[in-house]
Amino acid sequence: MKGMIKQTLRLKKRVVSSLFTLFFLFTAPLVNAAEGDIWQVSVPVGNARALPQTSADLVSQLPKGTSVTEMAREGIWLQVQLADGTMAWMHQVTLSQSIELFGLALDSANRTAMRKAIRSSEVKVVREVDTYPYDLYDPSEWKKGATEMTLGYTLKDQLFAVAEITYRSEKDTEQVRQVAEGVRKELGPWQRVLGRRAEGPVEFEWQRGDLRILVHRGWPDTTTYVVYEVTNRLNEMQAELQPR
Repeated sequence: MKGMIKQTLRLKKRVVSSLFTLFFLFTAPLVNAAEGDIWQVSVPVGNARALPQTSADLVSQLPKGTSVTEMAREGIWLQVQLADGTMAWMHQVTLSQSIELFGLALDSANRTAMRKAIRSSEVKVVREVDTYPYDLYDPSEWKKGATEMTLGYTLKDQLFAVAEITYRSEKDTEQVRQVAEGVRKELGPWQRVLGRRAEGPVEFEWQRGDLRILVHRGWPDTTTYVVYEVTNRLNEMQAELQPR
């Protein structure tokens, strides 16, 4: 009798697991291929494969900085055309594009250029102080639902390090997913997601070379934050702020 009960429980677990898998497959977000987009290899060696899976045969291995052209997309895999016309598949985490805010590439933007670009937008200046690493803004007329925006720069070279856009809310458990979907339309599928929208902290993460993009919230406050960070520069900025 006990054996039959255990077998029934295992069967129920397999059924639930199968149903969850089917649910995920039919509800996972789809992204239209941005045919013709140019990507660069962002890792020391980028593997180009015959099929969109890590076990597929290698077509080529491309050094960092090599450009490829996107032809199609399947989840987190991109079908790309190499310089010699060869078609292959590459995992999105091995590629990067210039991520922009206010028309400036974040991996090369400096404080002077960013301030100028922001003043040409609908964002209002709250505080800009050259001797302090963070500038503060009101983005409410630029992004629907956004309430505050902070941009940080390295003190020595005044290079962009981090931007945080705040969407304040209370008891809006769907907000974090809605904001993440907006980012997904620009960047494609997220590489990592943690947490449950119904309750608790939630994180959606994208990685584009040295640039990390994060949509997250805490709990019970459902305020959502969108963060763009150049990780090595953020570490540099934080080190500069440490008391000596």
